[in-house]
Amino acid sequence: MSKKRKAKKAKSTPPPKSKAPPPAKKIKWGAIALYVLGLFLFQEMVLRLCFPLPELSNFNRIKFQILEPAAGGPSYLRNRAMVWRSYPDTTADFVHQMNRYGYRDQDWSVSKPAGKKRIFFVGDSFVEGMMTTGDQTVPEHFKRAAGVAAGEYDIFNCGMMGIGLNEYTKFLAEAVPIFRPDVVFMVLYANDIPFQKAYQPPTSPEPTYFSFWRPRLLVLIDFIKAKDPIPFRWNNERIPFHQPVPDPGNPWSVKEAEWSPHVRPDLKEAMKQGTFNFFRLNWVLEEEKFLRQATDISTQLQFLKQHLTKYGTELIVFYVPSRSQISNYYYTFERASCQQNCPDQLDLTGPAYQVHRSLLSQQCSSLGFPFYDLTEPVKAEEDRGNHLYWDYDDHMRAKGYKVLGEAIWERWRARQ
Repeated sequence: MSKKRKAKKAKSTPPPKSKAPPPAKKIKWGAIALYVLGLFLFQEMVLRLCFPLPELSNFNRIKFQILEPAAGGPSYLRNRAMVWRSYPDTTADFVHQMNRYGYRDQDWSVSKPAGKKRIFFVGDSFVEGMMTTGDQTVPEHFKRAAGVAAGEYDIFNCGMMGIGLNEYTKFLAEAVPIFRPDVVFMVLYANDIPFQKAYQPPTSPEPTYFSFWRPRLLVLIDFIKAKDPIPFRWNNERIPFHQPVPDPGNPWSVKEAEWSPHVRPDLKEAMKQGTFNFFRLNWVLEEEKFLRQATDISTQLQFLKQHLTKYGTELIVFYVPSRSQISNYYYTFERASCQQNCPDQLDLTGPAYQVHRSLLSQQCSSLGFPFYDLTEPVKAEEDRGNHLYWDYDDHMRAKGYKVLGEAIWERWRARQ
């Protein structure tokens, strides 16, 4: 083939067509937004399931009760399981499962169930139920004694260990306007009245509710900043009320040399290990002083009359005696924690150590509060040899709380 024909053939062949680039895909912002929203909602549902909140953000037991200082800051109670131990008495661990406000009870609702009377049990560790299980406390025995009638009541266990009448007054000043109980059973133990100076609680703050719309993650960050325990639904951690040495909250960390001569060696070791209440040291001598000391509590009672009347709440006062007031059986055990300063015999059952019962009776009568002294039903059991208190720890056994719960029910039923 000639060169001309080759060139002509080459010119007649059309050039190959180039491929056009594919059209750019549009970003589907709507789909991305839905994905992000779905991810946020899923995260929010998981966080709300795992970290439930109470209704109120500014109601917390720690406001009324400051515990012994512990490493790392204040000891909060809500959302936790606390453990009370007294191994000289029993190796049982008594777990206090605290609700979202820090009380040994079911979770509380601000609104009252329709057709039910709301009852507050207010008191110290004898109401909270130290040295027994959560189903053997005074309020629980009250419910059992009431039987079918218990369904008519919405009962709160407001017990707080280690406090007294002034703290109860502060608690009621704030709690009554919020939860509106119909009745308050104020169960005063023998050491609730001494040490109390005239007291007028501060103005009660308005209740503040957690916002339903605030993301739970931001709320949890607030908890962390406040060093408040995270309210995890399935928290299995158990925290002792008494920490072992060398925790700064345990005074044996710095006072061992001073305190050792006063305590039997086995009890000393238990106190150091946090398995026995270190406040039992020489405690019977403190009882001997305060049980015979008259205290004017008229300021607190007058405030409660005015405050509770304002909200239509009835106050009924009960008195629970110390074991030393009704029996000398326990003195042997008291001496084991009071070896240096206690005499061989110390009788606190006489009239000189019963002044608070008379004081309460008189002041409640003058203000129109019903008053019931529970000394007699407790003493009757002790006189029969049915010891209702533990030996070394001064709290009641479950059968003791049963006597109290049933006695309170009988007196309440008689008023209906």
